[in-house]
Amino acid sequence: MKNQLTLDMKFSASQKILLLLTSILFISFTTINEDPKDRLNVKGPLSFGNTSFKLSWAAKPKETYFVQEYLPDGESLNSFSQMLTINLFVSDIEVKNAVDQKINELTKRKKTDSVCHYEVNESPDGKEFIVDFLVSETKDNKMTTVEFNVYRYKQIDIEGTKKAIVVYSYSKRAYGNEISTFLESLGKERGTYLNHMISSEVPTIKISDK
Repeated sequence: MKNQLTLDMKFSASQKILLLLTSILFISFTTINEDPKDRLNVKGPLSFGNTSFKLSWAAKPKETYFVQEYLPDGESLNSFSQMLTINLFVSDIEVKNAVDQKINELTKRKKTDSVCHYEVNESPDGKEFIVDFLVSETKDNKMTTVEFNVYRYKQIDIEGTKKAIVVYSYSKRAYGNEISTFLESLGKERGTYLNHMISSEVPTIKISDK
């Protein structure tokens, strides 16, 4: 990564985790793993609504950061329409701080992304947050991709001694000529996606990185 040495020198460990937490906006990892390594003991398949998702990609970009992506049968990482993702950050950062970082990022993005919009919901006990948001990508002044995301933030214990933040997310995409219909239907379907995430069980995670 460009200037990684400089970043490592400038930021503390906690700050670098927060940077990673904001870096998972509108990204999909397109390096294909024919046999992705399940480091989180969440082999799947996972369910969201009536759709089943299988493990399609996994990586450990940092010593304290794990990511695993799940797709429905027949979908491709290069052009998916739906995806479930588990991002795990081993850190004692408070969930509220992580959510605030995401809100700050989305607020800045709204200045250059006309589609960008977000809402935040907090659980009654204050231990979990759901951030749902809409973003887009443009090429040659033409909107090419629109993505709706529901991120569920939760602090968990790993191996009984380490704190971690898990971001369990659902993404729904539309491309090109499909975008107008997608945006029109999202107003009705957004509540369904939120309810699916609220009713979902956050996968039980156990790091297995051998």
